[in-house]
Amino acid sequence: MNREYTQTSAVQFIPPKEGPLQRHTHTYDLMRQCIHCGFCLPTCPTYAVLGVEMDSPRGRIYQMQAVADGKLDISDDFIEHMYCCVGCRACETACPSGVQFGKLIEAAREQIQITSNGVAAEEGPQANEQTEYEETIVPTAMRKQNNLLANLLRQFFFGIMLPSRTVLSIVFGGLKVYQRSGLQKIVRRAGVLDAVNNLPTPFQGKLKLPEELMDAAGGDIITRPLAEVTPAIGIQRYRVGVISGCIMDQVFHDINEATIRVLAANGCEVITPRQQGCCGALHVHGGEADKGRSLARHNIDVFEHYNCDAIIINSAGCGSTLKEYDHLLRDDPQYAKKAQDFSARVKDISEFLMSIEPIQQMGEVQQTVAYHDACHLLHGQKIKQQPRQLLKSIPGIKIVDLAESDWCCGSAGVYNITNQKMAQELLERKMNNVEATGANIIATGNPGCMMQIAMGARQRGLQLEVMHPIQLLDTAYNQGGVYEQDNKDTVTKQTPKPVIAIATGLIIAGAFLLLRPRYNRTKDK
Repeated sequence: MNREYTQTSAVQFIPPKEGPLQRHTHTYDLMRQCIHCGFCLPTCPTYAVLGVEMDSPRGRIYQMQAVADGKLDISDDFIEHMYCCVGCRACETACPSGVQFGKLIEAAREQIQITSNGVAAEEGPQANEQTEYEETIVPTAMRKQNNLLANLLRQFFFGIMLPSRTVLSIVFGGLKVYQRSGLQKIVRRAGVLDAVNNLPTPFQGKLKLPEELMDAAGGDIITRPLAEVTPAIGIQRYRVGVISGCIMDQVFHDINEATIRVLAANGCEVITPRQQGCCGALHVHGGEADKGRSLARHNIDVFEHYNCDAIIINSAGCGSTLKEYDHLLRDDPQYAKKAQDFSARVKDISEFLMSIEPIQQMGEVQQTVAYHDACHLLHGQKIKQQPRQLLKSIPGIKIVDLAESDWCCGSAGVYNITNQKMAQELLERKMNNVEATGANIIATGNPGCMMQIAMGARQRGLQLEVMHPIQLLDTAYNQGGVYEQDNKDTVTKQTPKPVIAIATGLIIAGAFLLLRPRYNRTKDK
């Protein structure tokens, strides 16, 4: 073991004060809980790939403490190591000292944004060899030249798109038109996507994966609002609120609909306020904690009026943050108590259903299913058995084991877009285990994991469906006659032809404008 990690007593205690990573007492105290024992090392995905001590949990904490003690600056190197972390929190599960690493990495990233306006979309170390590691450090000057564009994109994503349902609808509506109009196939076959991907921009070489990741965004072109109030089927037992999410509702609107149906079938009056907004999870994970706090206050205010017995979430990453609103707003005198009350009522859908003994009127679902533990459900919320119990309760389902089910798939919020090479390494490991199960369905409780594993299946040509456990339970209830689903197929709903024509024309015009300078340069040569 490296000596600098065993001699922790040599580090002098400096009381928290205004300064890097010392703005809150809790941050400094949490860092000091780490005894650098190394139990976290085998559980850390980035350390497993890189073998670099600074890219292990204890190595990152060592750097955080050095910054807090004034021994290390927030440099490009520090930023690289903090943003190379997938934030899976597997180290928390393994830690004998109970170090809450998730809170620490979020505090470090927040400090990076405050101190240096560092950009979250930094490409971390990507391979085992030292020469490849060094290649990620060399382009620092180039990254600084492109910071303006990258910061504008960051501001659009965190400041404009995620908080606005209207902007989200326009962005994802355009994506769905692009996919369903046939334009996506044309763009791919004509090599337009490759050409745009190779243009000398800050995102050179990184544009193909987001397009591939969103290969089949479901739902209507413009997502229909969920019913604000859904009455219980039969005797009402509970009144629950549902967090519909931002990207979740755009890409997996059908899962939200299934969630509401299942809750209603179990005697719940379901409240889904249209005023609710993004939960702030991606903001907090990415260092934009102030924006996350603003979103948290808004959601607390919205749900405060409904007096719900529980607030239900079906997205693991969102649920982890919602349950930590009390931590996020601990220093806010107006919202600290409200946040505690709110977080105490947040329940993952599987957690809630298994706590109330769900109805057993189910038809058979003849499928072979393997379950993947979403990191923020298992390690963030400590929920492991409830989703499995839910699946086992469905008649006809055969559950098969997935090796390393608790290993990160590489999605990690937007990590699979910002750190593509590392994310692909983790996906390959995950897909090797998925393929070995022989299952025809992978069940998991997080939208990011669903998209990532589905992409991995397409890359390998596997006949594999990725589903949320609640979709399987919804199918079983429908087969059992609990309710009849609307036969409307929202995924393949025909898009109005004028919308397709207009969108297609705009995309083609945009592609032409982007490529024209490139072709002119070629012609001049």
